Amino acid sequence: MTDPFEQGRDLIEPAELPDDFESFFARHEKEFLKAAASRVRDFHDAQDVVLEAGAKIYRKWPRVKAHANPIALAHRILNIEVANFYRRRARIDGKETPYGELSYADLPTGDDLLLLGEHEELDQALAQLEERAPVSAACVRLRFLAELSYGEVAAALDITYGSAKTNVCKGLKHLHTLMDLPNRGKGDS
Repeated sequence: MTDPFEQGRDLIEPAELPDDFESFFARHEKEFLKAAASRVRDFHDAQDVVLEAGAKIYRKWPRVKAHANPIALAHRILNIEVANFYRRRARIDGKETPYGELSYADLPTGDDLLLLGEHEELDQALAQLEERAPVSAACVRLRFLAELSYGEVAAALDITYGSAKTNVCKGLKHLHTLMDLPNRGKGDS
């Protein structure tokens, strides 16, 4: 009897990707990861979302490459994949055993809950802002959570540089109000 792990396996060779697609995806992968992580709040889930989006971008590469603003189209595909991630999660939630009911699972510690709690108010405010002003919310997410420059935000959302700055400013003001933060004032001048 032979060990199944010692038997030779026929491995599938990875597909040859077009060089322009590879360079495009490599150049923007960190940007995509930061944008996805700001929406799903888990790095591993963000990686999954980016890989799914990358597969869709690859399948539609001739159309993406021919688009007037390929990075904006790629971000649109990424946003669709984030929505699909939450749709899949909602479908699965009713079919999974809750975390606390698993016999082998460790219950979260107080530190775990405090870490999640730090983001809750911001997440709620961003969700409200996204309902009221989706472009401002996207600008704020990309500027501060994905750490993109105003020019990169403008390119990602297919808007002008000035519009990106204006939407970030307005979005921050709305977040300030939604989170009921104290007024910083003008300072000494």
